[in-house]
Amino acid sequence: MHEFSTAVGIVNAVKRAAGSHKATKIIAIRLQIGPLSMLNHDQLIFGIEIAAKGTILEGAEISIEVLAVKTLCKNCGTEKVIEEQKPIYDLLATLICDKCDSKSLEITQGRECVIKDIKAVVDSD
Repeated sequence: MHEFSTAVGIVNAVKRAAGSHKATKIIAIRLQIGPLSMLNHDQLIFGIEIAAKGTILEGAEISIEVLAVKTLCKNCGTEKVIEEQKPIYDLLATLICDKCDSKSLEITQGRECVIKDIKAVVDSD
């Protein structure tokens, strides 16, 4: 279950950012996650909630924006955006260039797990 180690990393990163901005409470965290990250969203949110207990993140709203998978054909240079949400095994089977039928594709987006933004209460002193 790599979701919990990822959750702990997210909590630690948000705490560092909060400290550098003198935040006293984290209200919300927005994440961007690609389907190829293999992260279960419910387990990730649960892990963040557990790791946040007793910190300024406790009770923060956690939202996840799912990114599309983007590819670049190494053969002809065609870029492709795969918007539809499919199970990972179905998605990987469709990674073929629409223009030249090459299977030599570079995944340029879809593996991320990024803290997009943080909403916080900041100490005015």
